Amino acid sequence: MRIRTITLSLIVVSGLFGSSATASPISVDGAWHEFVFDAGGAAAGCFGGCVATTNPVAADALSPPWTFSGAATVTVLDLFLQGDTFELFDNLVSLGVSSLPGDDNTCVADVTCALADPSYSRLVVDLGSGSHSLTINNVASASLFGGAAVFQVAPSTITSQEPIPAAVPEPASLLLLASGLAGCVARLRSRRRS
Repeated sequence: MRIRTITLSLIVVSGLFGSSATASPISVDGAWHEFVFDAGGAAAGCFGGCVATTNPVAADALSPPWTFSGAATVTVLDLFLQGDTFELFDNLVSLGVSSLPGDDNTCVADVTCALADPSYSRLVVDLGSGSHSLTINNVASASLFGGAAVFQVAPSTITSQEPIPAAVPEPASLLLLASGLAGCVARLRSRRRS
């Protein structure tokens, strides 16, 4: 009886705290979402515990993965203590690592200022249509304890599907083709003479 009670208690407690595998749907509306991370660890939701950003104020992100459908432009931007870099994943596939940061720290929590300052680490990725499930990992941290940053999911900046241009042969390929044709012509002429 006692083991059964303990087991049921563990199930209830794990249900209360949830799991990081529970998806958090987000809108493709251009709103900024703030997340926290441990140095070298995965991003997590703030749940009201983040320091507020300014210009604009970012919403506290819930637990990843952050899910949405359709084409979008995703931006991950470092804030506060400058020097963090991040790797963005969609459906567990890496989309890249944010740029190398500088060291001026003038923007702190100002999102618009950090966007205008190329020394703040960022990654901007256009995603096509379909279902997306975003997660973020900290690659390098300015602090031993981690920190906070923001991401945005905005309507896609790609306006239409442009046709793929036809392949243009390289000059070396054209030279090889011309040499082969010249060889064939020479061989035919030598056959006609004999």
